[in-house]
Amino acid sequence: MTDAETHHQHRRLAAHLKELRQVAGLSAAAVGQASGWSQSKVSKMENGRTALVVSDVERWLDAVGADDETRGEVVGLAREAGIRVRPWRHADRPGAADQEARGRRDAAAVGIAVYQSEVVPGLLQTPEYARRLLEVHSLMSRDEIPAAVLARMNRQTVLFDETTQFDLVITETALRWRPGSVSVTLAQLDRIEALAALPNVRIGVISRERQERREARPLHSFVLLRHVDSPAVVEIETLTAEQQLTDPADVAHYEQFLVEQQALAAHGAELVELLDSVREELRQLPGPR
Repeated sequence: MTDAETHHQHRRLAAHLKELRQVAGLSAAAVGQASGWSQSKVSKMENGRTALVVSDVERWLDAVGADDETRGEVVGLAREAGIRVRPWRHADRPGAADQEARGRRDAAAVGIAVYQSEVVPGLLQTPEYARRLLEVHSLMSRDEIPAAVLARMNRQTVLFDETTQFDLVITETALRWRPGSVSVTLAQLDRIEALAALPNVRIGVISRERQERREARPLHSFVLLRHVDSPAVVEIETLTAEQQLTDPADVAHYEQFLVEQQALAAHGAELVELLDSVREELRQLPGPR
């Protein structure tokens, strides 16, 4: 299903929920009270401003007294809308506008978790690391890169909002990937160490030793966004598209994976020791810095 099709499905489902509430003669506050939700959440659901997960839709149907035929139709719509795929060919990615949109997305979350197995996460990147990465791994032209880098740096201001909790896990393999000179990587390591000292930022690195001994399970990179009045969302980037998962059962698997990886990762003094080890190896490499 394309992004446009999924968006249409989502809007159709939201409109259907609102119609069912109105036909039942219930206010948004009444549905919220019956379901244990805030009025804000009810408003977001029926106006299509939040993900609509099956369990929440079923509670809505209970509140409005939907019959079996209606329940089957609406739950079917919810299942179809539970996975959203956005092909990159349909988006301006990863340009400045996309980074600005992601910044707004980040600011709306109360918690952001990241697992990155290939490169340093965007929220932690230095400007030079980001520029080099976009030069070798993006669909944009070179003249678009400066604006995209600036937008990515602006996104990072959310790290200093202590009301938002960040949990990031990086593999040592990703840490060691070098998009440029040794100096670029050294600066990036310093940046990670500095951000790890923030009270609301928890950065862990899965050591190469744990990877080689297969203590840590390999998995694709992903971002998990947590909200107060909306379901958590998992975002996965592939070569051709971005996939979003909102089904609580799916999200729970990613939450559990993060717990496991954080338990294996180096934090605090152990993290600094690992970073120092990588720095020392880099400084001993021959050639220009």
